[in-house]
Amino acid sequence: MAEGCDGKEGRRVLLVDDEARFVLQLGKLLKARNFEVATAPDGRQALALMETRRFDAVLLDLRMPELDGMATLARIQQQKHPPAVIILTGHATLESGVEAIRQGAFDYLIKPCSIEDLEAKLNQACEAGQIRRHPVLWPRSVAGELVLEAFRRIADTDPLLEAVSIFNHRLPRMGGETLYIVDGDGRLAGHLSKKDILDRTNGAQGNRISWADLSANPQWLPELTVGDAMIPDTVAVQPETALDQVATIMIAHGFHTLPVADENRRVLGVIQLKDVLVYLDGPRSRMDEDTCSRG
Repeated sequence: MAEGCDGKEGRRVLLVDDEARFVLQLGKLLKARNFEVATAPDGRQALALMETRRFDAVLLDLRMPELDGMATLARIQQQKHPPAVIILTGHATLESGVEAIRQGAFDYLIKPCSIEDLEAKLNQACEAGQIRRHPVLWPRSVAGELVLEAFRRIADTDPLLEAVSIFNHRLPRMGGETLYIVDGDGRLAGHLSKKDILDRTNGAQGNRISWADLSANPQWLPELTVGDAMIPDTVAVQPETALDQVATIMIAHGFHTLPVADENRRVLGVIQLKDVLVYLDGPRSRMDEDTCSRG
């Protein structure tokens, strides 16, 4: 019998999307990573499947016929023990992101999303088990109030192998997909993704290799520093930037994390999209309740 969330065997995922080709390709990739995958082309059929089968996580598109993603999410959350729901959409907006978090979504991801990053998110969702919305105990309104200071710093002078190690062993636990690079003075110098590293390596090798291939053969890495491979001119926000502005920037660019830097571009930490959306929802909900109580 499959184990489900308590073990790595047989993690059950329901993929709900009306793009048949996308579903076929993603389903194959997830099955190759030991997920049990069921599919549904719309929310109505997904809910029917959930009446007879238990799932550990649901990957849910927003725009679908019959019953769209947001209505499906609301129906899932009405279940006694709802699975973790990750919104995976190519039509991201600030409003839909806030509403998804308000409805109880575990996370809100933007297509295209690499399979490695999606696998990490699914593992986090599976380990979290039943989604429980934690109450926001006090309001947050600016980026500096949500900074994660304990992010992994990497310098532009570090070897590229150090970046690969962070991607494989440390960054997934933080839910991040991008490394932010600092110079000798701690100022933001650039950013680096798995794709950036693969592009440099494939160029040197003369053929196309996957991240799994590179991880198994680190000797294929070109003899470059992180600074040689990084992308400069990285977008960052200052601590006083309003959260609604932060969310708009992140959704417009497809960022799941974003560096927070002072006026001198010294990096203070990173901020996560899902945290921003939670706090955009929380204070607003309380203000609505306060208004009602005042009558």
